[in-house]
Formats: sequence, C-alpha cells, structure tokens
Amino acid sequence: MAGQCIQHLLQEHRAAEELLAALDALLDSVEQERSWSAARAEAFARVRQFVSRDLPLHKCKEDTILFPALAGFLPSDTGPLDVLRSEFAGIAVEAGRMVDCAHALAQDPASPKLVQSFLRAGRAFGQLLRDHIYKEDRVLFPMVARHLPAEKDAALLAAMQQCCLPGGGPGA
Repeated sequence: MAGQCIQHLLQEHRAAEELLAALDALLDSVEQERSWSAARAEAFARVRQFVSRDLPLHKCKEDTILFPALAGFLPSDTGPLDVLRSEFAGIAVEAGRMVDCAHALAQDPASPKLVQSFLRAGRAFGQLLRDHIYKEDRVLFPMVARHLPAEKDAALLAAMQQCCLPGGGPGA
C-alpha cells in the first residue's frame, strides 16, 4: 500500500495499538487487585490524553480530510464510511464512560461497582477501537490506496500534517 496519507493514518493506528496494549495491562492489574491506585491513575493519564487529544484528532483527519476526498468512489451516507463514522460514536461513548469511571475511582478506589464499570468500559473501548482499526487497515485503506491519484494523496497528506483541533497543536 503506497499512499502517503494512508501511511500517515496507519502510523497513528500503530500508536493506538501500543496504547491499547498498555490499557490492557492496566485493566488486567485493576481486575486482579479489584482497586484503583495512584500508580494506576498515573498509567491511565496516557490513555486519558489519547482519548482527549489523539483520538479526536485522528477522527477529524478522517472525517474532514480523507472521507470527503473519497466521495468520487464511495458514498458518504451509506456503506463503509457510514459504518466507520457510527463506530466512532460507540468508541467515544465507551471512552467517556471509561474516563468518568477512572475519575470516580480516584474518589472511591475500592468500589466494586466502579471497578466493574471501569473494566467493562475499558474492555469495550479497546475492542471497539481494535475492530475499527482492523476494518480500516484491511478494507478501507487498501481500497483508497488503489483509487487515490498521487497528486490527491500528496494534498491529503499535507492537510493531515497541518490538521489540528482548537486549542491543540499540529496534527503531524
């Protein structure tokens, strides 16, 4: 797969997978000890940053740069793009639940209900994001790489490298 803009997004996917591995380790630790701690909160800070900054930025790159560029050969309101957009909604819901539970656990670190809710949200978030990445890596991105002209690819990459969210830094 040769597309530079796709390679850019794939790099972000690999970083997300590394973060998900760290989240899995944290979830396993919480599940084993059935409690929250300062060390776990510190480990979760990286996840919280990903959820609040990196994930919305990646979604923005896809929604505002990549997906509109695919309008010539993929419908935007049905099919794969619609599915991927709806998946992001579920990912965001579980991410929000996970972050809220982590915040509540800081106040009540041994609450069985909060521990269980955190574990459920964290595992759901991880699975939804992994499934989403798999679909893009194996289905959407190879299709895009085959159909996207080189000049359009270069323009999309430049836009992605300049992309940023309000109050955020460059997206490159």
